[in-house]
Amino acid sequence: MDFIKMLTENLWAAVVLMLFIITIVSIVFGILLEAYKVNMKYRQKMQELRNEELRLQLKLGQQKKENTSGSWSPDLPLPKEEPSWAEQSQSSYKMGYEQRG
Repeated sequence: MDFIKMLTENLWAAVVLMLFIITIVSIVFGILLEAYKVNMKYRQKMQELRNEELRLQLKLGQQKKENTSGSWSPDLPLPKEEPSWAEQSQSSYKMGYEQRG
């Protein structure tokens, strides 16, 4: 009770004390709010990365399904036609023969 009586007698001390308390509480809540915002941005970024990963896995699964059925997607390039082992050895033999001759 004496504390309240002292504050009412010293109005400026009460005002300064209230401003000090409001300032400290505002700083603490501001820090907590910024930490919350950073945490939410981090979670959003991780969720976006997870969604992208799932989207790419789904697209890869669809491409594998299309590849096994034999149809090619128009946005995918056709595989290069590589010669068989026999054709590769024959072509290297011919190249060596041409260089000597």
